[in-house]
Amino acid sequence: MEKNRMHVTIIDDNKDLLEVLSSSLSDQFTIESFTEPDKGLDFIRNNHTDAILLDLHIPGKDGFQVYEEVKRAKQNLPVLFLTGDSDMGARVKGLEIGADDFLLKPVQTEELVARIRNRIALSKRNLQNNKVIKFKDLVIDLDGHQVILNNQAVRLTPKEYQLLLVLSQNPNRVIHKDDLIHMLWKDVHVEVNNLDTHFSNLRRKLKPFSTHIKTLKNLGYVLRI
Repeated sequence: MEKNRMHVTIIDDNKDLLEVLSSSLSDQFTIESFTEPDKGLDFIRNNHTDAILLDLHIPGKDGFQVYEEVKRAKQNLPVLFLTGDSDMGARVKGLEIGADDFLLKPVQTEELVARIRNRIALSKRNLQNNKVIKFKDLVIDLDGHQVILNNQAVRLTPKEYQLLLVLSQNPNRVIHKDDLIHMLWKDVHVEVNNLDTHFSNLRRKLKPFSTHIKTLKNLGYVLRI
C-alpha cells in the first residue's frame, strides 16, 4: 500500500460495476475489491482500510448483514452504501442503523470521491476526540492514561502505554519497528532489541488480550482485532 494514500475496500457482486468503480477511484485511492462478501470481510478484519463502499443487494448475504459484521470488527470504519434501488425505505433503514452515507447508483466519480474523503476525515476526527478506546475486554482511558483489562487496572510504564496507544489507534495496520522507535524516542538512538523488550513486557502484562498483538518478522508489530 502506498504510504499516506487512503485505502478503500469495495464489495459488490456486479463484476462490471466493480471494475468501473475500481478504475474510476484508483487515481485517488488504493483500491481492494471483492465480489464475495465473506472474502471482503476477511480482508477487512486482517488489513488496514480507511473506508468501505458496500453494495446493498448481495446474493446470499445482504449489505445490512455485511455492515453489521464490519462494525463488529472495526466500529469506527466508515461504510458507504451503494444501491441501484431507489426505495426510500431501504435508504432510511441504512441511515438508521448508522451507515455513514447512502448513495444511489449511478453516482458521479467526483461526488463519490468527495463523499469518501469527507467520511474518512470525519472518522479520524471522531477517533481523535474519543476519550476512550475499547477492544473487547481492554479499555484505554485517554484522559487518565489508564489501561483496564477485564475490569482490572493494568500498570504500564509510559513507553508501554505509548506503544499500546499507537497500535490501538491503528488496528490491523502493521507499524514498522523503525517508525515505532522514531515516534517514541525521536532523536534518541534506541536499539531494536530495546523495543522488543518493551513489547515483551507489554504482552506479559496484557495476558490474555496480548494474543492480539502480533509480531511480523523483520517488519514490525500489529494489533489484530
